[in-house]
Amino acid sequence: MTTTPPHDPQKSGSSGKKRNADEIAITDVPEDVVREMEELFGGAQTREFEREGRTADEQRLDPDPDGEATVIVLSDVRERGGSAASNDASESQTVIEINTDIDDVVVIGADEDEKIFITDDMDRIVIVDNDQPDPTFEERRRKRLRREKLKKVRWFKWAAIFVGVVLLLIAVMASPLFSVRDIDVEGVVYTSPEAVAAATDVLKGESFFTLDTDTASTILKADPWVADVRITKHFPDAVVIEISERVPIVWYVGEDNKARIVDANGVVIAVLDGWPTEYLQVTGVGPSLAGGAIADIGYRAAAQTVIALPEELARLVRSLELSPGGELSMTLTSGTIVRFGSPTDLQNKLVSVVVLLRRQDPSNISVIDVSTGEVTVAMR
Repeated sequence: MTTTPPHDPQKSGSSGKKRNADEIAITDVPEDVVREMEELFGGAQTREFEREGRTADEQRLDPDPDGEATVIVLSDVRERGGSAASNDASESQTVIEINTDIDDVVVIGADEDEKIFITDDMDRIVIVDNDQPDPTFEERRRKRLRREKLKKVRWFKWAAIFVGVVLLLIAVMASPLFSVRDIDVEGVVYTSPEAVAAATDVLKGESFFTLDTDTASTILKADPWVADVRITKHFPDAVVIEISERVPIVWYVGEDNKARIVDANGVVIAVLDGWPTEYLQVTGVGPSLAGGAIADIGYRAAAQTVIALPEELARLVRSLELSPGGELSMTLTSGTIVRFGSPTDLQNKLVSVVVLLRRQDPSNISVIDVSTGEVTVAMR
């Protein structure tokens, strides 16, 4: 319950202004503490109050000349001046108004329901309260420690669950239930059987989830006939290997007298002891390259020329020739020689040759020269 501090008209008049009271609640202080504090700090001031005979309403304390805090013992003040504090206050409360200009005030011995009003500006107020420990302090500390412990335990549980899930997934992925058993290989014609077997050995029996398809693909691409590889998995235990083989276009004889088959990109895809008949030959002697090597640009140009031949001209071609200087020429079944010169701008040169042969019988033509970009014809 809050009690309004008493109002002294004389003091209000002398100060010339209305003072606002700051309310400070004081908890109970044991009597032995009050007596001890009276002996240590408050004896001189209390005895001075007793000598002057002032009540709580009339006490105006002078500053301590030594600059120390003035001690107010409420048990003495309560005894002498409590009844004069306020007519409106209840018997269970003591209301004291202190008008002071001192720097420090120390208040000792207030009951829990008592109020003190300080009506002057002060630099610091020191209240000596019951020094008994807060009975809820230890309980709060225990609760805080319990919360921190529970938080650590909760994080530990989540970490354990995560680790358990990871280990479970690893165990499932390594389980024989998901081992690869069925491997289907498609698109194989000239690819080495040894390369196919090595690739399937890498995949067969391995876990479906950790299948090393890159290694199997690398093994197959090492074969000169293989242009590309695609490996697809089909849950739970099947794998399909699709092989795209290179297309042979022309062949030539190397210095070792072995035939080299070349595709459109100039890759030597096979080395044969015999001479093939189903592909166009590039006459002359070329380098003895191993399978998988890249042939000279002239052989790549010859292969690309054959691919670009229209059907009406392709059936008239007997062979191609690459000179030591890298100039490309073509011999028709009629014996007509078509000179392309350097393997550049072959598409336009071929168009000129096709237009000419549509107009004239190749059996009447000895040489067609388009090496300069212009068509020159030598008749028989």
